[in-house]
Amino acid sequence: MKKTFILLIACLLIHTASANALSWAYWFVVHNGKVYEVKEDIPLNKEELDGVIGKVETKADEYSGKYSGNASNYYEIGTRYYEIAKVSKSEAIAVEIQPNKYVKADYVHDSPSQIKNIIFNMNTWVILGIGFIIFLTIVVVKSEQS
Repeated sequence: MKKTFILLIACLLIHTASANALSWAYWFVVHNGKVYEVKEDIPLNKEELDGVIGKVETKADEYSGKYSGNASNYYEIGTRYYEIAKVSKSEAIAVEIQPNKYVKADYVHDSPSQIKNIIFNMNTWVILGIGFIIFLTIVVVKSEQS
């Protein structure tokens, strides 16, 4: 009885430890904190594009669902994003899915904020640097007064 109970507990622990990949609802790209759903059925011509605005820099984690920066759950690192002429980036962008083949990607929502995005943001480092300089100035002034 005791062996059966231990075996049952061990089986349950092994079963819950198995990894399962996510099944994404749609293919997406993230550009500057905005998530865009890629619509492969809406092709665009090169003439409709204004220029490169970014590229996929990281892949979304298929197990946790987390991503940061300019990421995608489907497209390879290096896949380029383009601005669409006469369309605001808050509405849609274009994604180059193959050489000289572009599709529309519609804005869905803002990307969830993550600590990685804050750490690698230049503004964070500028503010910390200014704060450190102010701190050092105060320490030096106080040490000269005593």
